[in-house]
Amino acid sequence: MAGKGFAVMALAFYNYDDLPQDMDVIHLEYFEEALYSLLNYPQGITAADIINGSVANMGRILHSKDETLSSVGCQQKRIKVTKDGIEVIADVLCSPLEGPDQKSFIPVERSDTTFLFLVGQDDHNCKRPGPFSGIIDIYGVGGGLLEYRASLLAGHGFATLAVAFYNFEDLPKDDSNLRLDYFEESVCYMLHHPQVRGPGIGLLGISLGADICLSMASFLKNVSATVSINGSGTSGSKTIYYKQTTIPPLGHDLRKTKVTSSGILDIVDIHNDIVGGHKNPSMIPIEKAEGPILFIVGQDDHNWKSDLYAQTASERLQAHGKEKPQVFSYPGAGHYIEPPYFPMCPASLHKLVNKTVFWGGEFRAHSKAQVDAWEQILSFFYKHLGGTQNRVSPKL
Repeated sequence: MAGKGFAVMALAFYNYDDLPQDMDVIHLEYFEEALYSLLNYPQGITAADIINGSVANMGRILHSKDETLSSVGCQQKRIKVTKDGIEVIADVLCSPLEGPDQKSFIPVERSDTTFLFLVGQDDHNCKRPGPFSGIIDIYGVGGGLLEYRASLLAGHGFATLAVAFYNFEDLPKDDSNLRLDYFEESVCYMLHHPQVRGPGIGLLGISLGADICLSMASFLKNVSATVSINGSGTSGSKTIYYKQTTIPPLGHDLRKTKVTSSGILDIVDIHNDIVGGHKNPSMIPIEKAEGPILFIVGQDDHNWKSDLYAQTASERLQAHGKEKPQVFSYPGAGHYIEPPYFPMCPASLHKLVNKTVFWGGEFRAHSKAQVDAWEQILSFFYKHLGGTQNRVSPKL
């Protein structure tokens, strides 16, 4: 590291010179002295590389001033011996998830540091928890690859794959064709990944991404749960292809575009009516879905009439003898219902018209909806993909 231009201090903390001969007790004040020595003043740590760490206190008692972090402990009976007589301790340390209070987790959320975690999948010092329930996350007509929601889901114990479908690297530059065969590869990839627990996975999508997820759930196998955030339940303005099956576009009429008092386009009325209701040929055949569907709806969505579309989708399911789906409809919420505490996006560029459009939403109501909707989404996935979290009662 020094040869690469860094000032580096190698630090021993036991079994060296006058240091303790064992590590029964670890005091962070000792390491704080090393930090001060390197910086001359407490500037803080800006980045940390963690190589095969556990993010839990796997050793003895960990002290920092008035705080104590207990060890997860170990069970010697879990030691295994290879045919060469070498002991394997990967299963000896108790998982921090085994305790009800999880008091052995290192509180990394307090830090302003950027962490890089490097993990060897064949590490036999301590075992990583897993496999995990899998989720595929798809965004809408903006294209590109957005991973922040997938990252948050991963933080809640899900193996999450954010999938781009156009305008990213070698993918098509537009979304003129939606072929489910491409998304089927993503499902197969997840189900064959050693860290993904089957037999099925979950799907999460918003806007056009929601309709792609509904289509995947309708035509593909091994989809156990699907969440649609302000989807239409139709093919929208695109033709959806899967093998020999096509769903014709519902279509739109740009002449119905309106202009708000701020000079921003309002496209809520441009989409063609669903003539024939749930029997319209542009409706996605969600009655074929193997798993349950959760609809998250903003009643003030100005991209399209999500509330009406969710009702029509519910009617279609019930007309085919399926149970009424869960629908959480939020007054004052607009189109882009994001994870909690993300700022509301009232307007932005829409690729359909290549101009700024109004997405709807009232700031306070929309923000509250994002908090509640996220809890409902997590609860839904925990229930149908596996986990221990109980269903959360809606607060709105």
